[in-house]
Amino acid sequence: MNISVCLIVKDEEFNIERVLKSIPPQFEIVTYDTGSKDRTVEIAKNYGAIIKQGEWNDNFAQARNQSISWATGEYILILDADEELPSDAEATLNQYITKYPDQAGTVFIENIMENESARHRMVRFFPNKPAFQFKGIVHEQLYENEQPASFRDTELVVKHYGYAKNEYSVKDKFNRYLKLYQKALDERQDEGYMLYQIGKLYNSVEYYKEAEHYLRRSLDYKEENKLYYPPMLVLLGYTLKELGRSREAADLLTRYRDIYKDFPDLFFLLGLLAMDTGEIYVIEPSFKEALRIGETNKYTSVLGTGSFKAAYNLGVYYEILGLKDKAREYYKLAVSWGYDPALVRLKNI
Repeated sequence: MNISVCLIVKDEEFNIERVLKSIPPQFEIVTYDTGSKDRTVEIAKNYGAIIKQGEWNDNFAQARNQSISWATGEYILILDADEELPSDAEATLNQYITKYPDQAGTVFIENIMENESARHRMVRFFPNKPAFQFKGIVHEQLYENEQPASFRDTELVVKHYGYAKNEYSVKDKFNRYLKLYQKALDERQDEGYMLYQIGKLYNSVEYYKEAEHYLRRSLDYKEENKLYYPPMLVLLGYTLKELGRSREAADLLTRYRDIYKDFPDLFFLLGLLAMDTGEIYVIEPSFKEALRIGETNKYTSVLGTGSFKAAYNLGVYYEILGLKDKAREYYKLAVSWGYDPALVRLKNI
């Protein structure tokens, strides 16, 4: 069998059928269950999965490495129970194998949330060879021969539903992840990045003061050359906005305009902050710059900041100024990307 899909699961009866249905029937499915008490194992068996069971040791890399040890395919794809493959997954991966044999590859993880989607890259596809192993207690990374694995983009887009608020409450994800992040910090693993993850965790449950505390600690590491740093800055900006400190957020982000010229989220947020602070002259150029940059695959990014959301906000800006022709132009642009709120404004203008 050419491709093995490896999953780590525990009490996922409400999620696992969705991901299993999306896996092409030709793929091998290896399910490592770490103590389910619900119907997870039964459902996985119904889909022909190989079931292995063991204990959870608060270490994602250890569990990942255990799961891939049972795979028999030439290549391995890592999935989680709260994810879903697109219908073209098999064709996309086979094209990648043909083009880049023996090369690890990233997939785009599209996080589906209540009101928006965000996308980031993760190395999830690689040859089934002993040289490839994971390291890290949480947000584990793939290594090849003790070095971070080199990679290319597979262009595969995986939908992830785990950021839904009910997922956090039902599974107590907040406390589970907080424990793992703290453990990683205690062992001094990627401290700036882990502080960012803790801040993001607090932000996700609207504990904004706590989020600010950890994001500022992450900021202090000054790791501007690392990919987590610009999304961390933007999240800090949104956190300050929620705390009623938009002026402070704008001052912070403005200092990084020239460093992250290719990050639409930063300019999009500067536009929103200018709306809060009344700096009318900043609104238009900020949203236009986000549009000029366009959507990015380089950084973790909210979908629309380089396209339909920026166009929509420009439409709102022009409508408020009474420039109806300009407003229609940008509402139509947003509609061309399938953004329905712009269609509503267009009909009412």
